[in-house]
Amino acid sequence: MHSCFATSSAPTGFGPMLFAGRVGEAVAVSRELGFDGIEISLRHPDELERRELQALLDESGLQLAALASGRSYFEDGLSLADPDDAGRARAVARVVTLAEFAASFEAPLIIGLVRGKAPADGDLEAALERFDLSMEECLQRTAAAGGRFTIEAINRYETPLLCTAAETVAAVERIGSARVSVLLDTFHMNIEEGSIGAAIRATGAHLGHFHIVDSNRRAAGMGHVDFAEVAGALRDIDYQGWISAEILPLPDDRAAAEQARRFAAAINETLIPEFD
Repeated sequence: MHSCFATSSAPTGFGPMLFAGRVGEAVAVSRELGFDGIEISLRHPDELERRELQALLDESGLQLAALASGRSYFEDGLSLADPDDAGRARAVARVVTLAEFAASFEAPLIIGLVRGKAPADGDLEAALERFDLSMEECLQRTAAAGGRFTIEAINRYETPLLCTAAETVAAVERIGSARVSVLLDTFHMNIEEGSIGAAIRATGAHLGHFHIVDSNRRAAGMGHVDFAEVAGALRDIDYQGWISAEILPLPDDRAAAEQARRFAAAINETLIPEFD
């Protein structure tokens, strides 16, 4: 497994990001601490010049693990399940642009809250149908670029759309493309799943990206999630992808990154995390 933490290309009101708005510093700290890559939240590719990012990655020897799209929802209100056709078209266009940017680094685009929240009419089934159609359009429009997507299961307090691992797996299977996978996040799973380990095992080969976060959204080992169970389940499905710390910068950015790195080393070396 490869390790990284999440940052943002600009300061953001979305809390679980380290060194937000300081991508160069995030990359430098990642390299110093021994991470393999970096996950970046990007509102629009105009925020981060591609050649600049490529130079940072080349100099550091890191990879772009994934690009996150949530700021398109938080800052612009874009939703792939928007009941307004024009609004949904704007969301699709933004997601396509971001996915093509990510694909140029051979990285997937994370589909989090850009899928939208509760529809005003309360019809969740119709909202999911609109989401599926949007994803199919995104896949079609990014085929030439090799765009890939990983859909995150997010807890019910943030959205009623695709909260559990099982619901997200079902969506991926409905969409039916090898370029779409599931992203599981232990913070959300701690809320939604009866057994985090069982949910990971049931997701199996659909798992394409993994967020390591503790119950309080701090770095692993600073809450009460059973990470020995998590590690065992990842081992059981032979997960070989990224483990990414999308965490609050507490007590500060550097200390959170260091804690996340200690966990990444433990999970790779022993599969049973141990902390100081």
